[in-house]
Amino acid sequence: MSIQDHDREHDEHAAGIDARRWQAQERASRGEPDADAGDLRIARALRGAPPVALPPDFAAQVAALARARREASTLLEQRLLRGLGVVFALSAACVVAWYGRGWAADLALVLPGGRDALRWCAAAALCLLANWGMGGLRRRASAAG
Repeated sequence: MSIQDHDREHDEHAAGIDARRWQAQERASRGEPDADAGDLRIARALRGAPPVALPPDFAAQVAALARARREASTLLEQRLLRGLGVVFALSAACVVAWYGRGWAADLALVLPGGRDALRWCAAAALCLLANWGMGGLRRRASAAG
């Protein structure tokens, strides 16, 4: 017997059990006398569920609670992300300060324009960094105002 045959037999057996269980639950829901006592109890309990007295503004209360939790979670995540960004920036600055001169010399040898090309690349990187920083300041100012 192959694994597929065994799996097929198992699936057919499980399907047979599921079908029998379904039929037993259906008999209990119709209140037939030959139904299982446990299924009959469950069917009776489901038919006569106790009334639930929710306050009239239940949905508004739940929405406000969810909003408050989301805002608290978002604030924590933002603070953690900012802290991680600061740690990353400081570690990047330390690595560049430690190894930067060697990288600059090697990069100047590889670039087609030499030291002039390296200066232009540094100027472009500073422009991109300033643009990114100004965008962040604008977003913060518009969010505060």
